[in-house]
Amino acid sequence: MTKTATYRPAVQNLIGLLRFRSTFGRPCYVKRNQRHAALIVPELRDGVDGPYAHLKTFDRATIHEAVVLGAVTLGPDLVDVPAFSGNRNHWAYEIAHQGRTIQLRQATS
Repeated sequence: MTKTATYRPAVQNLIGLLRFRSTFGRPCYVKRNQRHAALIVPELRDGVDGPYAHLKTFDRATIHEAVVLGAVTLGPDLVDVPAFSGNRNHWAYEIAHQGRTIQLRQATS
């Protein structure tokens, strides 16, 4: 059994999404409010310069748990997130709302 097999399904899902999307060579982002975290990732089209998309919204606690478990790291600073597609009524589309980069830790298997 791998280390990640012991994680809750939501954390495993986050790791799987980051594992695939981080292969695009561009950063992934997370925008958080008091309760939720929106995962913003490179889209599968248009190569290295392709657009970003809101892929999924997690409970904020899932991101925190993944950080505590050592599965992911968040960037140290709030940054502007590139424009992204998806449901424009979602809270993450507020322009003034910044995010952090999110990436897998190398030790995650």
